[in-house]
Amino acid sequence: MGMTSGPQGPFDRRLLEQSAFGLTSFKSALPADAVLSLAREVVTRLAGRARELEARDLAAPSRAEIDALCAALTSTDPEAGARFIAGIRREGAALDVIYLAYLASAARRLGEWWDEDRVPSALVTIASSRIYAIMRGLRHVLDPPLDPPPGGAVRAAVFAAVPGETHTLGVTMAADLFRREGWEVELLVGLGHDELIARFAASPAPVLGLSASGARSLVALAKLLLAIRIACPRARVMVCGQIVADAADLVAHLHPEAMANDVPSALAGMQALLEPAPRPS
Repeated sequence: MGMTSGPQGPFDRRLLEQSAFGLTSFKSALPADAVLSLAREVVTRLAGRARELEARDLAAPSRAEIDALCAALTSTDPEAGARFIAGIRREGAALDVIYLAYLASAARRLGEWWDEDRVPSALVTIASSRIYAIMRGLRHVLDPPLDPPPGGAVRAAVFAAVPGETHTLGVTMAADLFRREGWEVELLVGLGHDELIARFAASPAPVLGLSASGARSLVALAKLLLAIRIACPRARVMVCGQIVADAADLVAHLHPEAMANDVPSALAGMQALLEPAPRPS
């Protein structure tokens, strides 16, 4: 897994570049209000984590620093935000400070500007996509993968139907089949977005399986996956169901760790996700 060097600093290049495409990749495929709802999810959920600053007694950056970061994130230079974060990392900023003090505070400031109509929604969408890309690019150091316990990884997963999904027979049957194969599976159906994220965050399972029956569930799936990346950065996600056949290219833009549209490939894919992730050098 390649790492950037030079001005971009200690980022996982693949995840940084992959995620930078982010929300903007949906502009031609989804209604404008749907794309804005995805941007709002990133800004609002990450901004909420800024409250952890006081709880963890972390020093907050100055208002001028956050304004400078927001200016970088909204500039015409797509790499300006990443260079800013790389710079404060070189100056010795701890990773939790980068995540909670800088990125979360910048998301909160952008949300305020958005609500006050100080910046256009299109620019906030770009900035939120860049924040998301930076966060994903730092994933390996912000929350490195756990070493497997003695005896191998626990075969545990949470299966969930995306919010609003009414066709849940497939995910229910898949959960039963996985259990017969020795997996510990928690099945979540009929839950809303926030409740699902809370349940995911509370679960020790390393793998999440998200089921959607068709392209009509793409917005709900995208919103859920973006929230998972912020709330549960260690989780490895597989997307399953008819949506993989109907909209594989769009699902791929969400960058799940795996996709499957039948049980045999899901079993193989889930098992592969339990393997320890390679540690960037």
